Amino acid sequence: MEKNSELSHFLRSRRSRIVHARPRTALPERRRTPGLRREEVAAMTGISTEWYTKIEQGRVNTLSERIIKSLGDALQLNDAEILHLRTLTGRKSSSLIAQVVPDGLSRLIRALKEAAYVTNDRWDVLVWNSAAEKTIADFSLLAAGERNIMVFMLTNPDARYLFGDTWPAEAQRMLGLFHASYARNTHDESFTTLVGRLSRECPEFDTWWSEHVITAPVSGEKKLTGKDGIVRTFCYSTFTSNDFPALKVSVYVPAVI
Repeated sequence: MEKNSELSHFLRSRRSRIVHARPRTALPERRRTPGLRREEVAAMTGISTEWYTKIEQGRVNTLSERIIKSLGDALQLNDAEILHLRTLTGRKSSSLIAQVVPDGLSRLIRALKEAAYVTNDRWDVLVWNSAAEKTIADFSLLAAGERNIMVFMLTNPDARYLFGDTWPAEAQRMLGLFHASYARNTHDESFTTLVGRLSRECPEFDTWWSEHVITAPVSGEKKLTGKDGIVRTFCYSTFTSNDFPALKVSVYVPAVI
């Protein structure tokens, strides 16, 4: 999808999820579609229905901070979703997807005893260490086109085994993070190609993608099933590289050392 259609889908999905409130004394109201109508969102935002319709149709390039905040309030957006809305209503980025990791960062990752790897905005795995191969995936054995966290998570049976019962929730959380990356790069055909592949090869993808969930990166714990069949708990966190903000470092540390 182009950025305009991404914006349209995002706003419609957020309208539809809101339960319409009405006075208790009011008669039941029949609605053809769930959620708020465009005119209701427009009224709550303080703009005309015509103007909101143009926004939802992707016919408005940029929005003022006041309108973004008002839309956030009307559609009950969380902080991650408001940031996503800003991305969708901003101008397209012309930055290239990072493919090279600075030598210092690369050496640091490979020297760590804890599982760690570096990804770019498309979630390609660019650098990893031996602990990551033991804990997460044999990245060195994967073809270059398979060395992508979303491809691994959604199309590789090893990921379902790795995450076990937590796979659906973790896959959807990752997809919410990736959807934000996708919105920043709708002009990049490699993202469109990647989404097309995920749609074809992951049975759950289309349903989850259509929900347009947007999540923010957080630290936490993950339960991973090792090759020996033992489930272990890891604390994980992600960091942005100071040398190259387009790169993300992910680190997994055993919860019990």
